[in-house]
Amino acid sequence: MEDFNQFKLDNQKYLPPVDLWSKIEFDLDYQHNIKPLLEQLPELKAPPHIWGVIEIGISSNRMRIIKRKWFLQAAAAIILLGVGFGLGSWFNNKPLNTQQIGYSQVKTISYLEEDQESINEVLEEYIKKCKIYPGDNSCSLVNDFTDLVSAKAELENIIRRMGNSDNIMQQMRRIELEKTRIIRNMAQRI
Repeated sequence: MEDFNQFKLDNQKYLPPVDLWSKIEFDLDYQHNIKPLLEQLPELKAPPHIWGVIEIGISSNRMRIIKRKWFLQAAAAIILLGVGFGLGSWFNNKPLNTQQIGYSQVKTISYLEEDQESINEVLEEYIKKCKIYPGDNSCSLVNDFTDLVSAKAELENIIRRMGNSDNIMQQMRRIELEKTRIIRNMAQRI
């Protein structure tokens, strides 16, 4: 308790006097204190030629500021152009190992329908031969051909759903080449 009383006494040493704020308000009173002091100041009018000298100094300072501002804007534009060209060349010459997206389209050509008719004729003749001579091992070519036709249909379905890629197109080419080889073998054996 004794420490608290000592602390309180020490604190009161630093407190302002009670009438301090009223004294500050009285000193700041415009009507009574500041206005009479302003009226006592001497009035001095400068000669007219001084104002001309001041205006010339102001306009030359303005021109310096305008010239400096123009220079800074030009420098900023040059820096921005340099950064833009640098980024553009970097994006243009970036490494090619990044993944890229591409697409292609598959077109149906009318003469393929005529080829399909001749393929169907060869297939029918070969099936007839297999029915007449069932012991021939070459009848397995019909099963291989139907497997390739179903694989091609699956790939076409994938292409319709997800689009085509190089890998899918290579598989389609392999299937078509294998189908051509099988049809050629069938035509030779008829």
